Amino acid sequence: MRNTCTASLLLLGFFVLAIPAEDLAAAQKGYGIYFDQDLFLPLVNEDRDYTMGVAVERFERESIFQLLQGPLGSVGSLLSIDEQRGELRTSYLLGSVNFTPDDLAATTPVVGDRPYASVLYLSNKRVVSDAIHAVGVELQVGLLGAYVAREIQRHLHRYWREANHSREPVTPRGWGNQISAGGEPTLRLRLAHSGRLLGDSRHWDLAGTYDLSIGYQTNTSVGLALRTGLLRSDFSSLPYDPINRGNFVPAFGDDELYLWGAARVRLVGYDALLQGQFRDSPLTYDGDAIRRVVVDAGAGVTGSWRGVQLTLSANLKTSELDRGPADRTQWWGGFYVTVRR
Repeated sequence: MRNTCTASLLLLGFFVLAIPAEDLAAAQKGYGIYFDQDLFLPLVNEDRDYTMGVAVERFERESIFQLLQGPLGSVGSLLSIDEQRGELRTSYLLGSVNFTPDDLAATTPVVGDRPYASVLYLSNKRVVSDAIHAVGVELQVGLLGAYVAREIQRHLHRYWREANHSREPVTPRGWGNQISAGGEPTLRLRLAHSGRLLGDSRHWDLAGTYDLSIGYQTNTSVGLALRTGLLRSDFSSLPYDPINRGNFVPAFGDDELYLWGAARVRLVGYDALLQGQFRDSPLTYDGDAIRRVVVDAGAGVTGSWRGVQLTLSANLKTSELDRGPADRTQWWGGFYVTVRR
């Protein structure tokens, strides 16, 4: 993992240094590489729950509001977004999110703990924003139960053992028991909004957020997001949780450096990653075992220079199940790099 991150930074750095500064100022598109890993937080790492997420993204901006149709245009009009000032941004993101129980050596379902689960997905986001509001619509098409997650985790664990001359982390042996093992198509539609509440937009800002998801995860949330430092990008470009529920697309601002924090309270209706979808799975939970109120939060530092943005973050989510050993807080770290050109 260390070698992979280092190589990514070197390649991105070389790529950006080769771009003239005047071209960066007129950048219209960019690319992102995102890693979530519990190994990034060694003091609280337990190698369980949301254990890993990986994604790559291509994003771009277009000219104002005129290309928007359907639900995004309607929501934007209701929120009085100025069509002459609004900026349209779009993205395609290919990602994978992966969940495991605590006992990775077990070959049978670990009853009482969370089931193995994974989603391999492609999402398309369309976002419009002005100085006060940002509205986004995301459609995610995915595959539950693919074995890509198993192979990635096994290889990462092997590399980590070899690098540290250790017997841990162990090879995960229970992926055959994951939700919808072998693959099952799935969908999620998400509407999201963020509005700047306070701040001078140069040194700090505070935004309120809410979203609604319908599909393999059906829920709604409200939250707050704070940035402070040298700010040169739109408030809605905060790089919080880009793999799972990042509301918006990355920044096209100038060089900047800031600290940030974000938190959300989520009301959960249905979660296929715990309850299963249409196919039978070896281990699932009924709705009465699901916590209906979940809090997730993160804090980090973000810096941008010559078109490269780097973010390091620490994240948590409160328990998603209200019984047994799975009733615990989850922790993981994030490492995100974007390049615009």
